[in-house]
Amino acid sequence: MGFYMIQKLTTQEKLALPARTATTVLGENIRIARKRRGWTMAEMAMSMLVQRKTLSRLEAGDPSVGLSVLASALHALGMSRDLQKVADPSADSVGKFSDKQRLPKRVRKKSTNKNELDF
Repeated sequence: MGFYMIQKLTTQEKLALPARTATTVLGENIRIARKRRGWTMAEMAMSMLVQRKTLSRLEAGDPSVGLSVLASALHALGMSRDLQKVADPSADSVGKFSDKQRLPKRVRKKSTNKNELDF
């Protein structure tokens, strides 16, 4: 019987490639926004009330960084409204299409019984 070593996957490796790419791009975007404002990592981390290491992980695209850290970063950058746009139902074309497919194909008028009419 052979011995198989089970390799522990990192959080990043557990994500599908498109999700991994998205977290990496998100981190890069936050880094660019911070640098455009002329802030050091220490300055931005302080305004976010997190450690510099946590901001570094966010900018590196580490998916294990909490949503609250992302929200704090966007708030510090003045971009809180951008987070509110994520998964906006009004922009969900697939969801809208699915809703439309579930609608009845025909709509019939409710029949009324003469005894139900009360005048």
